[in-house]
Amino acid sequence: MIDPSDWIGDKGYVGLGMITPIKKPPHRDLLDWEKEFNTAINRIRWKTEQTIAKLKTWRILHSDSRRSLETLPLSRPRPPTRGAPRRQWPPR
Repeated sequence: MIDPSDWIGDKGYVGLGMITPIKKPPHRDLLDWEKEFNTAINRIRWKTEQTIAKLKTWRILHSDSRRSLETLPLSRPRPPTRGAPRRQWPPR
């Protein structure tokens, strides 16, 4: 069985044994240490989400980067895709 006690989730996963931000109780504001805890968790989650988005946007898992190292020198560089600066291709 997988143990989620070291996983980080958002507030939708409260109660499933994951590390999640602390929800605001109905009759008081969050304490300073609770706000700091939430900030720390959200920073980690943000960085993880950004990394996953870059993997998807750059199509890293769909390109020749998954080939064996011996065949990489034989590969031709791919032209830039969305979001890359415009340059003359192929480079001189």
